[in-house]
Amino acid sequence: MKAYERIKYLRKNILKYSQEEFSNRINISRSNLGGIEIGRVNLTDRVINDICREFLVNKNWITEGIEPIFEEANDPFTNEIIKIYTTLNDDNKKYLMGYMHRLLEEQSQQKNNP
Repeated sequence: MKAYERIKYLRKNILKYSQEEFSNRINISRSNLGGIEIGRVNLTDRVINDICREFLVNKNWITEGIEPIFEEANDPFTNEIIKIYTTLNDDNKKYLMGYMHRLLEEQSQQKNNP
């Protein structure tokens, strides 16, 4: 599988995004993404880096096909959170971040007031 085929596989089979959703997340046009996915448009370092940053994908997987697909943390629980987080839309990511900050505040208060 070539790098452009892995991009399509990631988008369609793993993340289950439309071309429109995926391209919006990495700030390129849908038509540009379509061209990348069929090998008509060159896959640039910027696009690869944006995909890796936005979806926490292992760059070696995109470029060389070396697994794991996603960046791995030291524990399976964190890895599962990362995979779920990458599939959330921006509004749900913001909601989740707010919730996590509130949890940290509560945890801090409980520590200070045993």
